[in-house]
Amino acid sequence: MAISNGMRVIGRGLKTTQDLFIDAMGDPLGTALPLDADKILTPSFLNHLLQHDGLTDLAQAGEISSVELLNITAASSNCNNLVIGVKWHRKQETANHIELPDTLFIKLPVKTLAVRLFMNLFGSWQLECDFYRNFSDDFPVRLPKVHAVATKRSRFVLMQENLNADSSVQLFSNVDMINGPSLERVRHCLSTFAKIHAAYADTSPAERERCLPIANHPYLSPEIRALGGVLNNKAAAICRKRVPHLFPADVAATHKRAMANWDKLIEWWFSEPLTLIHGDSHIGNFFVSGNTMGMLDWQAAHWGKGIRDVQYFLIDSLPVDILAEHEQELVRHYIKELENNGVELSFEKAWEQYRAFSFHTLFTIVTSYGLGGLTEADQVMDEVFVRAVAAIKRVKFAEWLDQMLDEK
Repeated sequence: MAISNGMRVIGRGLKTTQDLFIDAMGDPLGTALPLDADKILTPSFLNHLLQHDGLTDLAQAGEISSVELLNITAASSNCNNLVIGVKWHRKQETANHIELPDTLFIKLPVKTLAVRLFMNLFGSWQLECDFYRNFSDDFPVRLPKVHAVATKRSRFVLMQENLNADSSVQLFSNVDMINGPSLERVRHCLSTFAKIHAAYADTSPAERERCLPIANHPYLSPEIRALGGVLNNKAAAICRKRVPHLFPADVAATHKRAMANWDKLIEWWFSEPLTLIHGDSHIGNFFVSGNTMGMLDWQAAHWGKGIRDVQYFLIDSLPVDILAEHEQELVRHYIKELENNGVELSFEKAWEQYRAFSFHTLFTIVTSYGLGGLTEADQVMDEVFVRAVAAIKRVKFAEWLDQMLDEK
């Protein structure tokens, strides 16, 4: 098994490196998707994108005649996010009912090679592009409207609506992550999860594969599963040296035991039934849309159990003392909302799943912290680490793990 996993990791690494190299060689030849914003933010490129990779009818209504890069910060650790102003030449009077936006949000890979290598190794950008291609038309909650998606080897271009241009939209920041949302907002978010999870609860395996293939699944892809295990074990060793006050010995021992049984844990996590989940479901990836909630940044979308989104959201987004007081009540709220959307889940089963997936929050922050802070600012990462460790202890994950292994 070790040799097999090692070969999988090497193979994935070689393929990703090859793609990055071919794209770099293709830049001067014009055969790669551009990485330089100056080459993308032109009327000719953006019109070509809308005509050949469009998901909406903007290309039928008009052509972009001018582009201006706006001085609006859209921070991201792994994407080059740009807000642009555009002017249009409307093509036909019959398309006057189609609104041509004054601003657009453009999402590209960052230029930093290490980040591009990491994101392509795990297929995260491809996952998000596949998600928007296959789910944008008929989704149960609001998404950022995506006008065009282009992918080629290691690169992508997403053209989205500029959510900040909508006065009914409220985005969340790192400050909101640290302070935590109100319990009323939390319940709105849980209701949003229930709508999504219920809508895709009966999706057939064939349809799952068509929309989000196993090849890019963060855990069921054999190559990515092996890679995640290798990198997380390395990251855990780094965390124990760098932040022993955040990663105490007893929790590190539980982490080590879980990783020693990584394949068994994944087998339990992804036993049927499965549904569509967001996968990176903290409060920062929600937005308020009028009286409802929407979700953005679908780089970790995959087929899994809905409770995975619930526990990750609650543990990452709420301070330890607040969550400890309201945790089970909030899980029950999610179950009730599922029921309102036609899906039954007992509290006993949901709570067992919640305990099992609590390790996932720890696994994720250990990887991010140990590999140099791939996702958030340090203050946020420290707080999430504290919350993840507290959750592992509070829900007695170690006891659940022992029980699961005994049964197997």
